Amino acid sequence: MGKRSREKRERRLREEIQPGREKEEGISPILVGIIRWATYLILFAPLIISGQYFFPFVGPKSIFFMGLVEIIFFTWLFLIVFNPKYRPRFNILSIALILFLVVLILSTVFGADISRSFWSKYERMTGLLMWVHLFAFFLVISSVFKKQDWIKIFSVSIFAAILMSLISLFIKANPGAAGMLAASRGGATIGNSSFMGTYLLFNIFLALYLILKSAGGLRIYSGISLAIISIALFLSDARAAIFSLLGGLVLLFLLWLIFCKKGSLKFAGIFLLLIFIIGVFGLMYFSLQSGSFVYQKFVQMASKSRIVVWEMAWKGFLDHPWLGWGPENFELVFTKYFHPSLFLSEYGGEIWFDRAHNIVFDTLVASGIFGMIFYLGIFATTFYFLLKKFLQQKIDFLILGPFSVILISYFVQNLTVFDMVNSYLMFFLVLGFIGSIALTKEVSNQPAASPPKGTPHSLNPWIAVIILIFFCFSFFKFVIQPIKADAYTIDAIRSPDPKERVSLYKKTLNTSPVGKYQIREMFADTAINFIQSEAAKNVLIDDLKLELDFVSEELEKSIQESPLDFRAYLKLGKVYNIYGLIDPSKIPQAETVLEKALELSPANQQTYWELAQTRVYQGKFNEALSLAEKAVTLEPRVGQSHLIVIQVAKIMGDYELAQKKVEEAIKIDPSWEPELKTILGG
Repeated sequence: MGKRSREKRERRLREEIQPGREKEEGISPILVGIIRWATYLILFAPLIISGQYFFPFVGPKSIFFMGLVEIIFFTWLFLIVFNPKYRPRFNILSIALILFLVVLILSTVFGADISRSFWSKYERMTGLLMWVHLFAFFLVISSVFKKQDWIKIFSVSIFAAILMSLISLFIKANPGAAGMLAASRGGATIGNSSFMGTYLLFNIFLALYLILKSAGGLRIYSGISLAIISIALFLSDARAAIFSLLGGLVLLFLLWLIFCKKGSLKFAGIFLLLIFIIGVFGLMYFSLQSGSFVYQKFVQMASKSRIVVWEMAWKGFLDHPWLGWGPENFELVFTKYFHPSLFLSEYGGEIWFDRAHNIVFDTLVASGIFGMIFYLGIFATTFYFLLKKFLQQKIDFLILGPFSVILISYFVQNLTVFDMVNSYLMFFLVLGFIGSIALTKEVSNQPAASPPKGTPHSLNPWIAVIILIFFCFSFFKFVIQPIKADAYTIDAIRSPDPKERVSLYKKTLNTSPVGKYQIREMFADTAINFIQSEAAKNVLIDDLKLELDFVSEELEKSIQESPLDFRAYLKLGKVYNIYGLIDPSKIPQAETVLEKALELSPANQQTYWELAQTRVYQGKFNEALSLAEKAVTLEPRVGQSHLIVIQVAKIMGDYELAQKKVEEAIKIDPSWEPELKTILGG
């Protein structure tokens, strides 16, 4: 009986994953081969890393992904012109993706900053440009690959995840042996344990799917892979992914009871699923109640900053509820509604957020209600399609269960994390697989009279030329230029000579607009740090002015291009304050931009600190003291504000006032006493 069952299972497996592929002639097999092998390479994108680039964990792998997507997309354009059978057959999933992409385009056009929304920055690379590439990736893989292809693709993805897991485990065992990787936040080549956790989460479920769906050597390979990847995940700090995995496995078991069992077991599954859902929503509710144990545990694991940032995001959403602020514009919301307590250690001490760390709030801020509806629509249509095909007996539970749970687990863990290219890659890989199921069924159900639609024919030379021209333009503009600018950025920062730096600054900003706002700020920091260093004493004043003139002009451009960019105002104010040490005529300009920064982010202590410095340079000591004291009132537990008050009092020559301020500060936090008394005595 066991042998017969095994043979029956293996026969069904062969029929399911190895349907007969029509023999093709001409150029089609070559084009399909290019798409297939480029897709395999795409799956290794999470392993790409290079210290020769700005944000080495993000920029190189994102551009690597987009470059290969362009190759497979334009190859696919050749393919669908030559062989119509590879053209997409649109279904509810592809329509849902198109609608969400349309909303993102509208949010970008009508949002706060089109450039930021479209290009993003090297630290994230998740703007509209990335979403266009992700959709192109979905179109190609869902249109070209059949079931036997997906088994290979999942196997390759799992292999890449094994390499990631082994790297992570090696670093865990040898913390000082991996250089830059060891210095990352526990995420191996991804650079962050939370992002790595999301990536491994997908591959764990893919490995589980192959175990259940395969036999023989592939099952053994999948089982070993599952063990290695799971160990790496559970030894990481990716708590959201770990909890989502455990919850997902429970959910998968309950769905199995409901859809694969009958009688009392089926009813038990339904009952337990209801309890499970109530429990999940209960945890979510109590995690937001400040007096609850769940809230305290959540704060202990994720810091209070998450709750505060979510409150900011909600306020930002209410400002632009329909289409949001546009993708990648969350930091504009963050600075507008800045909470002064974020400087405290209990809030994590992180004072710059460009994400809400919650997929719901991030989507609402980026694309408003319409974006949220259509984003959820992607999941809803996927579940509807899978369930429909299951009830029609066109797929079995081994597809319905794992792939539904993958998406649910991914969404749940994204309630405290956000997406990067690694998770987007896996998300769209799964969507592509599900979309290919729809396409396969539609093709197989076509009437016999329609084969000519899929008959290969010759390719019009003019069409080929047009496709090649668009490919060359796109690849140069969106891949070559950004990767060159990325490399120039790090070269500029590392250069020891101001003249050479300015030359590289220009080359960087003229090459590609990706991340231009952040790059300008980074160049400003480089200039400020250099002027404050000992090396600056050996440099001509004119050379220092040359660099300061350039970075200040570029920051002025940022302000003109993005008037709500608080960071640009603050950074420019710092540049003008430093410049004022060389050329006092720059101090009034510092005053102007910092006062505007104060309007944009009135609760941010940094502006008060910097403007107090400006007032000191102007000799307006009472105003400087008033600004520093205002920073103290915003959040008395922030030591830096007290320190500036004391320093201003000393500069004024009022040592009695300085002593009084020291005593007031020590009452708030006695641990400050040694440092403050040292400053007072100095």
